[in-house]
Amino acid sequence: MEVFDAEGKSIFDIAPKKKKRYVLYLFKLTREDETRIRTIEKAIQNALNEHILVRFEDPNEALKALLVKNIEIIFIDYSLFNDDNISIDFGVECKKRKKCPLFFVAKNEEELVKKYREKLSLYEEFDDYFKEPIDFIEISRKIKRASATIGRRAKRFSLDIPIKVYRLNSDTYEDVILNDISLVGFSISIKNEHFFKTNEQVKIKVPLQDFNLFHPQYGDFLPVSGKVRRISINGKIIGCSLEHATPMQIEVLMNLLEKVTRRLRMLKIAEKPKEEIDPVPV
Repeated sequence: MEVFDAEGKSIFDIAPKKKKRYVLYLFKLTREDETRIRTIEKAIQNALNEHILVRFEDPNEALKALLVKNIEIIFIDYSLFNDDNISIDFGVECKKRKKCPLFFVAKNEEELVKKYREKLSLYEEFDDYFKEPIDFIEISRKIKRASATIGRRAKRFSLDIPIKVYRLNSDTYEDVILNDISLVGFSISIKNEHFFKTNEQVKIKVPLQDFNLFHPQYGDFLPVSGKVRRISINGKIIGCSLEHATPMQIEVLMNLLEKVTRRLRMLKIAEKPKEEIDPVPV
């Protein structure tokens, strides 16, 4: 039996509402900043025409909006506080409420990056900053890339294993931490000041013995080739895509990820608090 609503439409024909997506832009509009701010607004609207641009000049109201709206990207212009240090502190507060990419417009590039390294989590691949003169195309490209990746990243499996990475460009080895890995890429943390560059070719060896695995061809270490795709704002976290992986390598990687998943599941079970039983009343 078909059921109709008050307007005479079948309730089975009502499609679910599409969740609205927002970009939060924070600034103080003054005459000297107007050209820069309008350029950024147009770049956001050009790159993300399916998003709704929400503007705030009050930081407190912006923090409230983070709790109630589906905000996916945050822009913080230096005109909001006129101080890059305070902008970073405010970014920390934003991260506490919403885990989404932060884009800063810097008043002083060196001061902003230095403060970011001290205060923020240093594990946000898509956090970035812009400086004057503002480049319309650069902003459009970066936020479009960040938005396209939100919600469709391959599941990552945390490892935190010390390894060596071979850099083909410089023919050198670096001591790094393998943060996580998936079927399409991996992330590493570097310990020194030898910064990487986008599109740089790298090779790593994933220690299989750490997961009680052994392969007759690869032995205790699975060789993996990668290309640097993303670099965090602090230059220390490197996101790489897998390159030239063979079916056999993918199969070994799947076995490794299965082991990691099982280990994480067991840890969750072990950490689950036991239900307290009320004592028998006397």
